[in-house]
Amino acid sequence: TVESTKDLLRLAREQRIHPMRDDKVLSSWNGLMLRAFAEAAQVFDRKDYLEAAIKNAEFLTSHMAPEGRLLRTYRNGEAKLLAYLEDYAFVADGLLALYQATFQPRWLEEAVKLADSMIDLFWDDGVGGFYDTGRDHEDLVVRPRDNFDNAQPCGGSVASEVLLRLAVITGKEEYATKAAIPLRALSQLMSRSPMGAGQWLGALDFYLSQPKEIAIIGPRTNPATVELLDAVFGRFVPNKVVVGAESPQPGALDGNPLLEARDMSGGKPTAYVCQNYVCQLPVTDAKALEEQLGV
Repeated sequence: TVESTKDLLRLAREQRIHPMRDDKVLSSWNGLMLRAFAEAAQVFDRKDYLEAAIKNAEFLTSHMAPEGRLLRTYRNGEAKLLAYLEDYAFVADGLLALYQATFQPRWLEEAVKLADSMIDLFWDDGVGGFYDTGRDHEDLVVRPRDNFDNAQPCGGSVASEVLLRLAVITGKEEYATKAAIPLRALSQLMSRSPMGAGQWLGALDFYLSQPKEIAIIGPRTNPATVELLDAVFGRFVPNKVVVGAESPQPGALDGNPLLEARDMSGGKPTAYVCQNYVCQLPVTDAKALEEQLGV
């Protein structure tokens, strides 16, 4: 029979030397996965996706940065090799997505910490952009700087998008300033080779638009809060930045101006839709929120 033949083939195959397995963990790829799980958890209301994202973020912020400096690869219980620009950018991007999925300040703080380290290690005023290797990397004949988005985006394009989003959330204009410099410098690349600059074009669109700044205040388990979140994440709202809190707490909103003076209206979970920090009237109804979002 076919099944018995398969068994014979398997037994014969087991006599051969097994091929090597590539079972290393890369910070950059895990950062991509983290954002995917965090966003999918919100869109599809999948608690298992969110649990996977949180577990992954905890691994990245502890095991992949045992002494504060993010490392590139992990295998057999050991992290090693200094991380590249793409590692910092992708992980920061994933942590930022996780913050928007959980509203836990910890993940925003971790994203900001990585972004600040990324600027310190990889930014160069002379070239007006990021190098792929940090200033603490071993000396190379040429310090690499890849600007093409291929099978995965390049570190520079994701770094610019992360900084643009953090600029909105934190109010730190210096983030947006640094993010915009490579966008201007690479305008010809984006116009001549758009297929090789997909992530750059996405960052440029965010920069040129007026992103919707959405703040949600209310207990995450409250059905009314869930309805407001569904209105935001249940449909495609381009170039949005979402922040939130269970309720304003002293010291919990430092560095997040979108949450300043925000509270529940009439004791009900409340949404604020703003642009350039100028907000429409707060709403407690999901349909009213959809109207403000224009969806």
